[in-house]
Amino acid sequence: KPRSGRPAGGDMRWRSSRADKPPSELAAARNGGHRSLSLSSRLLHTLAGAFLAYCVCIVRDSRACASSAAPSLSTTTAAAARPSAAELASPPLRPFAAFRTASSPPPEQADTAWCSSSPPTTGSELSVKDVAFGILTAKNLVQSRVHAQQLSWLPQARDVVFYSEADLEALQPTVALEPPPKEELVGGGAWKNFPALMDLHKRFPRHAWIFFCDDDTYVYMGNLLAMLGSYHAERDWYIGLYWTPRIDMEWKEVHIAYASGGAGYALSRPMLARLSETMPQCHTRYTRWAGDIRVGKCVNDLGVRVRAEAGFHHEAHDKYEWDNTGGGHPYGHLSHKASAHKRPPITFHHLQPTQLELYYRMQFVRHRRPDGAVEAYDFGEFMLREFSGYSPQLRQHVRLLFGFSVELSGGGPRDAPNWRKDFSDPLYLRRLSADESSGEASFSLVVAKVPNVFDGDGCDVPLADTHRAPARQAADVRLQCTPCASAMVGGHLQPLLGQLCDVQRRDSCTLELVVSLPCPEPQLVKAVVFDLGTAPGAADVVSMGSAACDGRSAVRLRRGVLSQDSPLALHPSVSHGSVDTLPATATADVPGCRALLGGSVELSSGGRLARGRSNLPPLTLACDCDAALVPPSARAAAPQGGSLAAAAAPPLRADGVAGGGGAVGVNLTLTLGLADFTSPTIAVAAACPLVHRAAARLR
Repeated sequence: KPRSGRPAGGDMRWRSSRADKPPSELAAARNGGHRSLSLSSRLLHTLAGAFLAYCVCIVRDSRACASSAAPSLSTTTAAAARPSAAELASPPLRPFAAFRTASSPPPEQADTAWCSSSPPTTGSELSVKDVAFGILTAKNLVQSRVHAQQLSWLPQARDVVFYSEADLEALQPTVALEPPPKEELVGGGAWKNFPALMDLHKRFPRHAWIFFCDDDTYVYMGNLLAMLGSYHAERDWYIGLYWTPRIDMEWKEVHIAYASGGAGYALSRPMLARLSETMPQCHTRYTRWAGDIRVGKCVNDLGVRVRAEAGFHHEAHDKYEWDNTGGGHPYGHLSHKASAHKRPPITFHHLQPTQLELYYRMQFVRHRRPDGAVEAYDFGEFMLREFSGYSPQLRQHVRLLFGFSVELSGGGPRDAPNWRKDFSDPLYLRRLSADESSGEASFSLVVAKVPNVFDGDGCDVPLADTHRAPARQAADVRLQCTPCASAMVGGHLQPLLGQLCDVQRRDSCTLELVVSLPCPEPQLVKAVVFDLGTAPGAADVVSMGSAACDGRSAVRLRRGVLSQDSPLALHPSVSHGSVDTLPATATADVPGCRALLGGSVELSSGGRLARGRSNLPPLTLACDCDAALVPPSARAAAPQGGSLAAAAAPPLRADGVAGGGGAVGVNLTLTLGLADFTSPTIAVAAACPLVHRAAARLR
């Protein structure tokens, strides 16, 4: 049985249950606060608490017990002092710690400390690296549906594979699939599910979950991870939207419930492992049903039933009637009601490309900090949640379905509302400047009235908000992160958080609402599809858009002087899609020394890195130091004060390069320019050759 999910509006991290507490707290709770127990009683309570905690640990996750008892590994970062050239050039030097995925075991003899410990596969710490995505598509849909996904939710996913009936050069990674010999629905693509799932099983053997959906599906990544995090991934799970075959079609042959493929379904690793043994037979046996029915039947043959979860939707949001009571089970086409009260939406299906963009636009607020880092506020957990109240001034019931519509209903405060969608065209969700008194950020959510094509909407008031141009009647919802001074609850005013605070008519074009929310914390936006390594396909320098070892990774060269003839080659890779880049920058911490970038035009000068069949060209990093400008302290032969200094400079050759391999130990700082993401910064400990630039210019 899965653990209870996140409370509506709660933090992304799951609240600890009583079973999460240490034995001492459990024992104290059982003692009822009394401290006058005998020694034997205390001993019994301590042993009982330890035994209970051990049992809880075994039930929840035995690996988490072992990891909590093991000492944590230290993280290696860049040294503050400059390394000596002799230290850098003297072989053998240990290689930089090879990056390892969280689920892979460490090598028998690691050269340096492992950068991070394995995250758990249960609970709130589930990461995008624990879920692999498979997406069904076709050649004629790449430039429409898939492109819209790549501009919206897909950049949040780390590992994605597309499956089609043909090999698509413009979409990588793509796997071309073939139907079974006796397939009866070749044109519909129903046969793609089994070979795609078999490929995902082989391609990602260490991922805790596999998620499968169509190319016209939108996924709220945070909500998906929160839902999957409430399950133990070590058990057999087949999770999705409860669905049944059509009574006039497949129901005549197969009487099962299954997970809707378009809305998306998740398979745990053990479930997919068991399924891999029977899928070849299912692929040749089930040849006349829809693809998701075939998967459901194959899972059903193993004695596993679909686990129905609220949050999956077979259609777009405007196809449902939303309230605070819908969303029960059975669900799907058996009910036209939906609700975000128990669980926020996880997926929507059958979407046009413009709708995919709309969902993303109303979910995220991006903000670039003064230091250049990109932050995002994710409002996904509030999507389509109802905030309602009654306005005595307007004599109207008012309801906000977060992100999508503002609805009104006349009548008195005790009359049952009959909602009409006065404002149902979402325009934007943006961040306002922080409040000077409280320092809290606030946000503006604007939903416009759908204009009459012939008569317009009658808005003739000059508007200061340029985001609403051209002028349209709209509901402007101010989202504040502090409790209401007075909230409308049941006709009474109460100071609460998570309520509709106030409703006023600002002018003839604007209905103004104030809603209090437990606002999400800003998170750094990282290019999780981007890696950078010292070898093709490696991620030992930058992994998932972040410098390795949680910040500035210390790259210690294994060879001698880092010159233009022998630069450091850093190989970029993209797991899927593309990453737009800006010119990279590199600096040296010693006066007279400089960093030199070359190689990859996309990284050194800016452009676009895209996943392709061949390896991307590497970025090269070299350096040199002008002998006339390097201060004498940087060339001291002996370490002073515990710091590492460079060796004394040898005589110069005629070409301006130091003879005998003379060099200066320098710390180089390399910042990669990522246009839409936070740019990672890497520290490189290098030995830079001494040159005489002035003499070279005179010649």
